[in-house]
Amino acid sequence: MNKCIQWIKHLLSKCISIFQYSKIKSSDQNYQMSQFSQVELNPDKEIKNNLKVELKNENYETELATQDLETKLQSQNQKLLEKSNDFDIQENQINLSQAREFIQNIPNMDLKNVESLTEVGIQAVEIFKTQLEDCEGYELLENNQDEFVFWIRYYETPEKFQITQMRYKFTLNTTIQNYISFMRDLQLQKQLDSSVDQFESHYSDEGLQINYLRYKKILFMDPRDFLYIKYTKFIDEDTVIEISKSFENQDFQPYVPTTKSTTRAILLLSGNLIKQVEPNKIEILTFSECNMKLKLKPAMTKSASKNEIKKLIKKYRDHFNSIQ
Repeated sequence: MNKCIQWIKHLLSKCISIFQYSKIKSSDQNYQMSQFSQVELNPDKEIKNNLKVELKNENYETELATQDLETKLQSQNQKLLEKSNDFDIQENQINLSQAREFIQNIPNMDLKNVESLTEVGIQAVEIFKTQLEDCEGYELLENNQDEFVFWIRYYETPEKFQITQMRYKFTLNTTIQNYISFMRDLQLQKQLDSSVDQFESHYSDEGLQINYLRYKKILFMDPRDFLYIKYTKFIDEDTVIEISKSFENQDFQPYVPTTKSTTRAILLLSGNLIKQVEPNKIEILTFSECNMKLKLKPAMTKSASKNEIKKLIKKYRDHFNSIQ
């Protein structure tokens, strides 16, 4: 805009010079153009061309400013997501199409085939990394710096189920080893989460767990249960990935059955990327994609989902703070 004003001033100056030249020429026919060397040949054409260039540049700059305003929130959200992925994890070569195929497939597995279940866990770790790289289309619902940041997006299945994809980031005052031990204590988890009806371990070793989890009725959701594997992989001494994925087994029976009608939900893929950022502080980035067999629209569930996660994290935080 400043350049445009300068050219308008320049135009006025040229006009004054031309006016002076015309006035003097009319009073003195022997007047010589050379005496007014500041007046250039074809000034109107030059000014017109220069103004066209400046106005074109000004319009371009205005268009860019408008586009910037329209994308400002989206850009900020994208930067937060990209920053949330700031972990020293080697990029893998699996594309999103291959990742989708793995996530959507729920394998039928033998509970006694630990080797095959472990292999699923190893594959799930690599697929999990691709989901951390996929940052498109998420809605940022809360950003409280390192305390709690939460994104969510949905898609619909042919059966009209609304599938939730959540990403959230938080910190806890503890170490990786203490956190892993804490998460393996299923009875403690049940005590902290009042919505849990039953939490059972059907196999456990250093890397693999087979768990059964049953929830009580929560708000608009009738009782749900999950049968899933949980696999833990250390990337280095300060970084670990925990991954969970549902599988099917027609013969499975929980240790403590229920007489209530329960819907088998599907944990398509859920994982934690955990980083020791200080001697007694870990940072956790979670991705969770789950089919809860719900047909309620996202507007009815997204805030409730965020609030439930936030309450659970507070209980985790209170627990670790209490044992310092």
